[in-house]
Amino acid sequence: MSSFFESPNSSSKAFASNGVLPHYVDPEQPPTKKEPYSTILEQPFTHRVEVILPGELYSVIWNDIEAKLSSLQYSRVILPLSALLEGDFFNSYIKIGNILMLSEGRPGIDDKYSLKDGVLRIDLAKEKYERSGLVGKPIRDGGRKHMKTRYTVEIDLCQPSMLHGKKGFERIVWAFKNVLNHSVTWLFHDLQGSFRVDLVAKDQPIAKHYPVTSDCMKSQKTTDAVLVPDLSRNQSKGTNEKFEEWALDIYEWLSLVAIGSPRVLADDSVEPYLSRYQVPGADPENAFEMVALMWRGVIPCKWIRSLFIELR
Repeated sequence: MSSFFESPNSSSKAFASNGVLPHYVDPEQPPTKKEPYSTILEQPFTHRVEVILPGELYSVIWNDIEAKLSSLQYSRVILPLSALLEGDFFNSYIKIGNILMLSEGRPGIDDKYSLKDGVLRIDLAKEKYERSGLVGKPIRDGGRKHMKTRYTVEIDLCQPSMLHGKKGFERIVWAFKNVLNHSVTWLFHDLQGSFRVDLVAKDQPIAKHYPVTSDCMKSQKTTDAVLVPDLSRNQSKGTNEKFEEWALDIYEWLSLVAIGSPRVLADDSVEPYLSRYQVPGADPENAFEMVALMWRGVIPCKWIRSLFIELR
């Protein structure tokens, strides 16, 4: 899973869970607090998901799994923040429905907005924050530690007090029309009902903003004669340091398989001067066909959770 919020100022993280999954999970009431399900749900905006399967297993199970997965569709649309609070858009998508929205912008540098579960998050520079009159809190931006140059504001638009005519709500409307009034490009995904909806239908509130609708792209790559490391649970037992080393080895191997690197092939003969990588704990006599699947687009966390439940 690759997030939209990756920043050059923050180090990358890999999350690993080790344990026995339950034999049955109710698709209608899947877990939310146990790992790895909680890790999946904590990342609402994902632009890439990768799955790696042995070729033999893929040929047996994938057609049935793919038939159970919903198609994914999202839109690009240009509109100002104030449009989110107008009439049918506000009532249909925020008060009644449930949507994901993410604006353009570099994290920690540009003004950036996101909407999830009715909560609008606004990241902006100090000058605009002070002019807007909104209440927020300072955030780190990679600059001087004791200088507060960027702020974040979170507004729960689903609260009963968020109605036109209310004093607090009208203050937000004023800020959006007079300070944060520039139009930006958004990624839009409607979570209500099916994952796939006809966003260009004339009766949709977003239609008047002329959205450009796209399907999430799926790609597939098959690699023959891949060496496989020792994936047994015994290798992950012991101290935290041992588990971390084992998890990083597996993560590195998965990354190489995903990009189709020849370093994981059984017949690889690269000069040691160029690369000294060896598949950890691999048996040179056992090589397998591997299939790497990848989806790109706006991918909601609940769809990823459904995929994981079907694969487990």
